[in-house]
Amino acid sequence: MTRVALALALAAVMLWPATVLAQQDPAPMQRRVTEASAERLLDESLLNSPERRARNQERLAAPLPSEDDREALGEALYQRGLAAIELGRQSQAVDDLKRASGLLGSQDRAEALFMLGQAYLNLGHVSRAIAALAEASRLETGPGSQLRNLALMAEQHAKLGDVAATTALLKECQGIAQKIQASKADTNPNVSLWRRTNSLRCEMALAHAQGRLGEVETLSRQIIKGFEDAPKARNSYVLGNRYQLLAENLRAQGRLADAETEARTALSVYQKTVGPTSQRTGTALQGLGRIIAEQGRIKEGETLVRKGMELIQAQGMAGNGGGRLVLADILALDYRWAEAREQFELARQVYADQPDLVDGIMRRNPNITLAMVKTGKAAEALPLLQRHVEILTVKLDAQDYALAQARGLLGIALQALGRHDEARTEFTAALPVLLAQINDEDQETGNLARDQKLRLILEAYMENLVGKPTGRITATPDAIAESFRVAEAARGRSVQRALAASATRAAAANPAIAALVRQVQDTEKQAAALTSLLANAISARAEDQTAAAIDALKSRIGDLKSERAMIMARIGEQFPDYARLLNPKPLSLEEVRPSLRGGEALLSFYSAEDRLYAWAVSGTGPAAMSVSPIGRLDLEARIRKLRDGLDMTVAEVDEFPDFDVKTAAELYAAAIAPIEPAWAGAEILFTIPHGPLGQIPLAVLPTALPKPPAAKSASPPAPLFAKYREVPWLARKVAVAQLPSSGALGLLRSTPPRQTPRRAFVAFGDPLFNKQQVSGQDLISAALTGRGVGRRSVVASRADFTAELGQLPRLRDTADEVKGIAQVLGADPEQDLFLQARASVGMVRQLDLARWRVVMFATHGLIPGDLAGLDQPALALSSPAVTGDGSSGLLTMEAIMGLKLDADWVVLSACNTAAGDGSGSEAVSGLGRAFFYAGTRALLVTNWPVETVSARLLTTDLFRRQAEDPALSRAQALRRAMLGLMDGPGTGSFTYAHPTFWAPYSLVGDGG
Repeated sequence: MTRVALALALAAVMLWPATVLAQQDPAPMQRRVTEASAERLLDESLLNSPERRARNQERLAAPLPSEDDREALGEALYQRGLAAIELGRQSQAVDDLKRASGLLGSQDRAEALFMLGQAYLNLGHVSRAIAALAEASRLETGPGSQLRNLALMAEQHAKLGDVAATTALLKECQGIAQKIQASKADTNPNVSLWRRTNSLRCEMALAHAQGRLGEVETLSRQIIKGFEDAPKARNSYVLGNRYQLLAENLRAQGRLADAETEARTALSVYQKTVGPTSQRTGTALQGLGRIIAEQGRIKEGETLVRKGMELIQAQGMAGNGGGRLVLADILALDYRWAEAREQFELARQVYADQPDLVDGIMRRNPNITLAMVKTGKAAEALPLLQRHVEILTVKLDAQDYALAQARGLLGIALQALGRHDEARTEFTAALPVLLAQINDEDQETGNLARDQKLRLILEAYMENLVGKPTGRITATPDAIAESFRVAEAARGRSVQRALAASATRAAAANPAIAALVRQVQDTEKQAAALTSLLANAISARAEDQTAAAIDALKSRIGDLKSERAMIMARIGEQFPDYARLLNPKPLSLEEVRPSLRGGEALLSFYSAEDRLYAWAVSGTGPAAMSVSPIGRLDLEARIRKLRDGLDMTVAEVDEFPDFDVKTAAELYAAAIAPIEPAWAGAEILFTIPHGPLGQIPLAVLPTALPKPPAAKSASPPAPLFAKYREVPWLARKVAVAQLPSSGALGLLRSTPPRQTPRRAFVAFGDPLFNKQQVSGQDLISAALTGRGVGRRSVVASRADFTAELGQLPRLRDTADEVKGIAQVLGADPEQDLFLQARASVGMVRQLDLARWRVVMFATHGLIPGDLAGLDQPALALSSPAVTGDGSSGLLTMEAIMGLKLDADWVVLSACNTAAGDGSGSEAVSGLGRAFFYAGTRALLVTNWPVETVSARLLTTDLFRRQAEDPALSRAQALRRAMLGLMDGPGTGSFTYAHPTFWAPYSLVGDGG
């Protein structure tokens, strides 16, 4: 949603003075925990305050006094204008306040003009608002009101990036503030508080105009502290305004978890001060919902925005167009294009009396035209997109991301209309710019939305290259190679952003890198902030645009990007490994080939909105490509069916559902079989999964349907699950290893050979997450029959965002698994095994882990959101409440990147790739890259909660085979261990041939 175009449609009430909304009785402070449910955030017992709305509606309906009584008419119009503002009828407010300002005396006229400026801002008329505020300031006799007006004017100039105008207003502010401070009035605590507040607002405005968001945050927190230290202010809704503005600042900095905390505080303040049914509370819910949605918690964000809309509409607000636009953007982020388009249409109706505003919204919000294209209205969207590109071509440089994105979106519409050559022209112009700036921040719409637009552009380009889904593709080798490169760029954007953020934080441990990284961060953040301001400036109404300010913004952004490129070049020269992790380059098919040895091949996948792409390449021979008509939602449904037969909670084997062999075989036939000739004969198959495919190991896909069972004989019945031995699993044909990206294998194999001897095995397992687990009070006895199984507990998938480390279940059985592997590898239990309280973050940091060949973490693998405040993948170790080591108890991705390893294997035995809408597989990918950076060659990770006995048999057999045959590759060792478990005797009453037993582990990394 464009900030200036909507001009506080979402946050119109942020800066309203105390005269607009009267104080209400305080309500109980609400929860500040990170809960998603709007119903839990708002106690229903508080939702009962219609009085204010009724009074405002009465004011609008009341007859006006006679024209003869100018003072009475002016006062009535003023009061009606205030009521119209509260009810969201901004156009009426403008009309009434303009008339009032012409009738009232100078001091009252000044206040009417101030409110007129507010109404103009709510309509997006920035220059008209500034003119009204300037006239109000001229008429004001009170320096406090003058300072307030100047601060608001400075903030509006800052939003358009006008540094010169903001600087001039800051000087005026400072002069008036000095006069107030020198006067007796400043001895009044309230006067002093507002003098400091508005002075800081002027300073914040200049910092904002210059893109210095960190300084804006510091000044914002100073204002908040002043309010919280003042008894009256701390009980005012104005404190909520300041927290909401701080949340928006943190959102712009990309610190969404911090932004959520402050947005929830704002919500609590509003509930306490103006009531849970106020429009401020509704607006706060909408802002909070947007922040949550931008973290990927889309359903929760949608719930909060809808609740906010209900509250605002219940207050009689006219239309709530801003809320509908926020909701539409969230629905678009969830690919619910028809619903998004419906909300856009409703918003357009709200702004029907403002055609210039509607025109601006239609041109500037890419989700509107995307929703039109995705719902069969590409012909209607085309002229809007063409006009937008024409405008941006005049106003922006050819290398600007916004222009390139607009051209890419135009290409999507042209492709949908079958105008393929024209679409190719737009894609060819857009993609070099988009891919060159792929890791830049987007402070306007958020990184999640930016990455979605990029994916959609790249997917349309791939369709343009290779055509419709028809199985094996006969496109030219160049088209196959180009589509592979594009898919590599589009895949795993959230993982790469998380890695880049963790890499930046981890760099602090190396002073030489840290200094350069800080410079990169500073230039990136400032350039992103200025780019957001430039978007505001060029998308504002013509009357609000200042050519000099726009030119100055463009020049400063160009300088910052040049400065960043120079610093990145220095990092690339001095610290090449770090540079590759921070900004990896997508590889071409020909660049992948040298990484593959004899007997190896690579399969890469990309799950698009309406199809599934697959590529196959070996060290020699032509590459192949298939395109299957399996869209992302269809693929999710198929994978869910397969997971239902793998990830089970039942404790008795008699209750196991059948694995859906037919669905699995159909998936193989559609996506992999068409390109099998390109990898036939390979002994190791490296795979790069994408989207839902990351939630299952491809080894469980059958290469064909099994033969029908033979006629029943008089022989004893086969043990349970023996029928699965007859399925031609891919695991029987080839060893499978997974890679996070095409470039990962080459990087792993470029690691210098080891020079020092290493110990065999070190493990951290069975950590203790609370003191009850120390004493065994958490132990629940469960007698299992001979046909019972024990599942290893995992964290519930994003079910409770208020969870803490101490609530995690203990994994007692991991101690047995660790000891079994230790025995096979000849490890010393005293020196090499760190169990229970010794499985701690402090111990991990204390040890030189480069001394061991195999490193095992037998504990919970966590994804962002599993625990309160967790914003990156992590491994859960013993709680500091148990160890007393002062750590968080979490080995985060950032901390992993700071480790020094020289490991052939890292084993993670309690991960869950199905967690959270695919985020589990992305988290595994992120952890994999972090461990690769730290110095490991391969990971062994679990895909679902393992059955404890079979898991111990499989892992110990894997390492036994490698110990007995050092020449055996990792991938083949895992494959043989799988087959040995599958074909082995089992327990007597049932076999381990069901894939839930033999397939839970995946090898990620170098399988050689």
